[in-house]
Amino acid sequence: METLHKLSTLSVHFQLTIYNCKNAFDQSLTEEFKIQTKAGKNKIGFNYIEIAGSDIEVLRLIMMTVSQSVALDYYEEQTTKLIEETNYHTQILEAKGRLNISGVNLKKYIGKTLVLKNRIAENLYIFDSPPETWDDENLNKIYNDLKRTFDLQERFRDIQEGLNIVKDNLELFRDLLQYRNSYRLELVIIILILVEVLNIFIQKIFS
Repeated sequence: METLHKLSTLSVHFQLTIYNCKNAFDQSLTEEFKIQTKAGKNKIGFNYIEIAGSDIEVLRLIMMTVSQSVALDYYEEQTTKLIEETNYHTQILEAKGRLNISGVNLKKYIGKTLVLKNRIAENLYIFDSPPETWDDENLNKIYNDLKRTFDLQERFRDIQEGLNIVKDNLELFRDLLQYRNSYRLELVIIILILVEVLNIFIQKIFS
């Protein structure tokens, strides 16, 4: 009966989390992780955990950590797509000496990158321990063990490094487009000046 009550409490907590969630993913993301309660001692494996007892805070902590791992999988995939797209444009730049992306598409590309960075900042708290672990040594140890098991911090850093690479490339693309637009503007101004000079010259000839 106690276990059913805790499962019911977790279900309510999960439903409230969904209801209050901001920037929810468009697709359903899952990861299988087995939990055995009332074990002899705490033990964490690759895709399972055994916990002594069945404390509701421990179960919530496990659920939160697994959800962070699932979110990291999604953000890793999105970051990889951005890097692949960036590599495509840099290869074109190397082969042809010019970019094949318009200013509007570059702005959309920059917007996509910024949205991804903002969503990561809003939804992941990899380096901050949950408040419930601050005064509970057992919870703190379980959380740190889970973070190591899922490589949360290392995967988070990899995503950040990937996005920084994309950011550096986008800044270069922006500078190149600005130079190209500036060159075109200067060319238009020169043509207008030549037309005006030619017009003055013709007026003097026929006056």
